[in-house]
Amino acid sequence: MGRYDSISDDALIEAIQQGDEDAAACLYHRHIDRVHRICYRIVLDSAQVPDCVQEVWMKVFRSLGWFRRERSFASWLNSITANMAIDYYRKHKRHGNRVDIDESQMELSATDEQGEGCRLDGEVVLRRIHDALEEISVNQRTAFILRYFEDMPISEIARTLRCNEGTVRTHIHRSLVALRARLAETLKQ
Repeated sequence: MGRYDSISDDALIEAIQQGDEDAAACLYHRHIDRVHRICYRIVLDSAQVPDCVQEVWMKVFRSLGWFRRERSFASWLNSITANMAIDYYRKHKRHGNRVDIDESQMELSATDEQGEGCRLDGEVVLRRIHDALEEISVNQRTAFILRYFEDMPISEIARTLRCNEGTVRTHIHRSLVALRARLAETLKQ
């Protein structure tokens, strides 16, 4: 794969379309972390994420012939990933499944109402965030994740979710309200 490290995604796609499996592996390794991250944050069940990620990549490689060059590959991949994860979540959601928290040892500092410092258990804060994400709609969660974790512009999120930009802004606003409410509960405890 070393020979492909400095080659653009477009050049890799052309090589893949000509049957170059090394180019396919390079493209996969270049973007796998982002695909995994988006799937994890939308599906909210780490046991389901590997299957979702696999389905994303199967769709990507089957669909490369229809990839339009006027869009960046990363943007196209984000759209496929988000939509596949939304579909996967809806198809496989289980009531009562909880997200496992990997950063359970993390501690966050905050200031209480009297202005004195207090320590919040990172696991509690992360649990509250995940609880809030579970409570909002999958479209709201996806808009929030794509905006704040993947730094996608509103216009791209709208294209991904197949809605208008105003709807995306509403999804993001509602997500922020839910997260703020959960974190406020944590600070009160």
